[in-house]
Amino acid sequence: MTPDTFLELPPSLRAWVAENLSGGVEADILVGLLEATGVDGARARASVRAISAHPAVCHARREAGRRWEVESLLEARSALASQGQDAEPAEVERRRGLSPEGFFEEYYLRNRPVIVEGLLDDWPALTRWTPEWLVSRFGDEQVEVMAGRDAEPDPDFHAERLRRTLPLRELVARMLAEGESDDLYVVARNSLLLREAFRPLLEDVRPPRGYIHPDVHVPDSVHLWFGPAGTLSNLHHDHLNVFFCQVLGRKRFWLAPSWETPWLYNDRGLYSAVDIRAPDSRRHPDFARVALRSCVVGPGDALLIPVGWWHAVRALDLSVSVTFVNFDRPEPNTQWRNYWMGPRPEKVAR
Repeated sequence: MTPDTFLELPPSLRAWVAENLSGGVEADILVGLLEATGVDGARARASVRAISAHPAVCHARREAGRRWEVESLLEARSALASQGQDAEPAEVERRRGLSPEGFFEEYYLRNRPVIVEGLLDDWPALTRWTPEWLVSRFGDEQVEVMAGRDAEPDPDFHAERLRRTLPLRELVARMLAEGESDDLYVVARNSLLLREAFRPLLEDVRPPRGYIHPDVHVPDSVHLWFGPAGTLSNLHHDHLNVFFCQVLGRKRFWLAPSWETPWLYNDRGLYSAVDIRAPDSRRHPDFARVALRSCVVGPGDALLIPVGWWHAVRALDLSVSVTFVNFDRPEPNTQWRNYWMGPRPEKVAR
């Protein structure tokens, strides 16, 4: 047989062989599985041998060992976190009167979430930002939204296609008329607070002293989220620490530690394949191992979402939220380098 014999395999089988080889599955196992589907033994061996020699597959197999090391380290970290006095509670901890020093030492630097109460008590936004006030003040201004989300199973992957512009007055009217919905949402990428017309809203938020840098006019340091009850951001993690401040309405959070990434089915970029509303134990059995935390944030609550922590968010009411990423520290916000973590190699060949 010539070296090109493997091309006689259907494309789906060639891709399957390459994926499994890249994941560390032994060639003999794949040959046996191909034979079980009816592929001639000599053809199966030649095909697997030829695909194994492809430069991309060779590189992927070399890198597989490094991934296993990382997964082993994270497994150990997860086991330690679940033991003894440092075991994480099912509910996210709440603190009132937490000093900035305590916040950074006990939570930010230890990569732990916390809800801090009382930090937003001096925000005019807490009493002013109602749908009616927003319409009276900015009703004729154009707002960019993500629209048509209900009909799109993965709206975050189609942000450009879902962008729409409409007057704030119309946006609020639709939110109030439709009730619970995930169809319209002003999210961080809409950059509402960068619009000159909406910059006055920054006067109604006060960066918590000692927590957040006082200059909120730095581009992309503060973002606004505005949507009806029912908006959902499914499981993902951010590449920075985020301070999530709730102004109007309530939101439910589900959070999972960064070190449990191997069981979160990180199928694309920063996103998980698991649907938090209905986890599928057949498709995603390892998700049962995740130590999931939950909490509800209401007006005046400020939640630290640590860098790399997986979270899903669902609005329980019509909701307005503000997020900060410019923490008041000499070091810049810690970034998560985005890399892929796929399925365990021993579970690929099925």
